[in-house]
Amino acid sequence: MINLPCFILVGGKSSRFKKDKSKLFYKIQYKKSKKVFKNVYLVAKYKKFKNYPFFIEKSKIYAPIFALEEVIKKYKKVFILSVDTPLVKEKTLLKLAKQKATTLNNPLIGYYDYTMLKKLNFYKRSDLKIKLINKKKIKINKKELLNINRVSDLKN
Repeated sequence: MINLPCFILVGGKSSRFKKDKSKLFYKIQYKKSKKVFKNVYLVAKYKKFKNYPFFIEKSKIYAPIFALEEVIKKYKKVFILSVDTPLVKEKTLLKLAKQKATTLNNPLIGYYDYTMLKKLNFYKRSDLKIKLINKKKIKINKKELLNINRVSDLKN
């Protein structure tokens, strides 16, 4: 078990999905993460689900980079997982955490730490992209990283 806190981002607007997709996947992602990480938290602007540990983000803006900044400032070294990638495997989470990397195809998923705050602040002020914050990338099977953004994605 990895002694690195894992934060599952569940606070998006789900505007393309038309419903709160986090309700579909949060239990799957939490259960999977608990097998790999000692401490797992869900992240949102308010506590969306009872009986789960939450990190409440303060930013009014809906973009992962702001939640990422808040958890890094508090915990220094973190693992980030998005709720809408339910096919990612436990062995992938373990590999990313051990190698302190993010995925090549979905750079939100992976390891981040306080040494990356300077880059994070730069991208927070420019295009809100996080792909260049952690330079260490690992190629993972694209099917495993399928991001469920639309109801039609569930068919895939």
